[in-house]
Amino acid sequence: MKNTFGSQPVESNSWKRWLKEAVHLSGKNLALNVALVLLTIGLLAPFSPMLLLITAPALVGVFVLVAHSAASSEPVLDTLKSAPAGILRVLFCSTAAVSIMAIAFFFILMIVKGTALGSPATTSTYVPQDYQFSDFLVGSKALFAIGLWLLVILPWFAVPLMVCTNLPLRLCLDHTFKAFNQNKFVVFVVFFTALGLMGGALFHGLTVVPLFPILGGLMYSAYRHIFMGLPPLETAEAKSKSSIFDRLLQPK
Repeated sequence: MKNTFGSQPVESNSWKRWLKEAVHLSGKNLALNVALVLLTIGLLAPFSPMLLLITAPALVGVFVLVAHSAASSEPVLDTLKSAPAGILRVLFCSTAAVSIMAIAFFFILMIVKGTALGSPATTSTYVPQDYQFSDFLVGSKALFAIGLWLLVILPWFAVPLMVCTNLPLRLCLDHTFKAFNQNKFVVFVVFFTALGLMGGALFHGLTVVPLFPILGGLMYSAYRHIFMGLPPLETAEAKSKSSIFDRLLQPK
């Protein structure tokens, strides 16, 4: 493959390569990934789940950048310092999308209430305040939030394009649609990934610790394969080691 930027079709079994690379990349900065998840989720725990829904894509964008740093061997701090604009773009888009959905839901609710005049009053159901899906409820909420975003499909490519490039928002969306059009199997990959995240949320909230970094690595691996045309990380590393070994064997 040529190392040029632009969407291109890839093999339908490429998801196996992406998953392998995602686990590899998330493990290269293991301590940082764990600290970022626990710190961010811990800070958001006291606030409304709506805030978690807004910030979840931006948090995944951070893990995409950490995966980029691991793949390119760049210092993590340098990568994160150069990308606040990209994270803010993701945050702006998620805020706008959630606000539009909230307004639409409000108007639908008003219409429903207006057509239900004269109906018997509804009674509220008591829900115990201490009921939890797991022992780490905020982790479950975070996984459900990003799972809902993935069901929209577009963030799979849009988030890496926003945080890893300086492309205008419109071009990011154009590239996103083109990539899905050329690689329709990715829709199924995204769907099953969303189901996996929601399943992890039901199993235990602490699954957010490994799943968020792996998701960031998975999205970045798909991005570097489809848009940058780069070979598998293992192949690139093997070639690098081979070239070093060949230079050592050359007579001086």
